[in-house]
Amino acid sequence: MDERETELFQGMANCYNTCHEDFKNTVHMVARARGLSDSEVIAMLQGIKAKEGNSKEYIAIRSRLPKEFPI
Repeated sequence: MDERETELFQGMANCYNTCHEDFKNTVHMVARARGLSDSEVIAMLQGIKAKEGNSKEYIAIRSRLPKEFPI
């Protein structure tokens, strides 16, 4: 993952672990904090999953999020 992708994905995990909101609300909070739309964040997360889904870094961050999150 590049630096922006890592920061976004870690932001998702940090936000969830602080607020324990569902996927939609976690995406919304992360999007607002970064000046992005919810759909931009979702597209970025889908791209990260497609590109990095088997990497150690992705798996480590993903483990901090609920299994039902579709990323």
